[in-house]
Amino acid sequence: ARQSAQEQARVFLRSGGRRVVLATNVAETSLTVPGIRYVVDTGQARVKRYSLRNKVEQLQVEKIAQANAQQRAGRCGRVMDGVCLRLYAEDDFNARPAHGDPEILRSSLAGVILRMKSLRLGAVEDFPFIDPPGARMIGDGYQLLIELGAVSDDAARDLTPLGRDLARLPLDPKIGRMLIAARERGCLAEVLVIASALSVQDPRDRPQEHAAAADQAHARFRGGERDQQSEFLWYWHAWNAWDEVLRHETASKQKAWCRQNFMS
Repeated sequence: ARQSAQEQARVFLRSGGRRVVLATNVAETSLTVPGIRYVVDTGQARVKRYSLRNKVEQLQVEKIAQANAQQRAGRCGRVMDGVCLRLYAEDDFNARPAHGDPEILRSSLAGVILRMKSLRLGAVEDFPFIDPPGARMIGDGYQLLIELGAVSDDAARDLTPLGRDLARLPLDPKIGRMLIAARERGCLAEVLVIASALSVQDPRDRPQEHAAAADQAHARFRGGERDQQSEFLWYWHAWNAWDEVLRHETASKQKAWCRQNFMS
């Protein structure tokens, strides 16, 4: 996923040689790349988890579950016999849980609570989830919504007018709150760009073999001296530069600009 679109497209080209997948989360998808005979399974993956302490989502390296391991092995031998090499002991495999934690147990519940309240589905504590989240996760979700002004700070936890506006935005509540504040402060155009950038994969490409050139190209969008320390304003300057290219250049020159500036 860190590679450019051109590099990723090479995976699907026909090849007479053998192909080996060093298994990450990508190797667990339903995507079947032709010609794969071998899979090397490290037994680990980067898993996104919400940290109650830090109030942010983190990518942590964790052992995968048995179901994930089986899915990785299934990437090889689709059209002929294949081999999966697991870099961990069989006892280790047998001791792992059958399935990994579902996303609702690994994510902030603020957006879930907000949407449930807007749809009048009752209290999240009483909803019959297949894998119900813990009380701490629910409490953290309520606390964030209170800080954002989306629910009242009392036992009722009713939606506020601002909360109803937030519930209409298909965004993380924190990013939605940025947009509402930007509308009130007259800077919606700028914050729309920043909020969009925060909601998708980083648009910057940084191939290892051209890391220095990529850093130099990206530095062009730092703006003036006052903007140098702001990652948010980098998105704004980069978008303005791209917008000019989009309006005045042909499709081929737009692609060339992206390659030259190491942009997705």
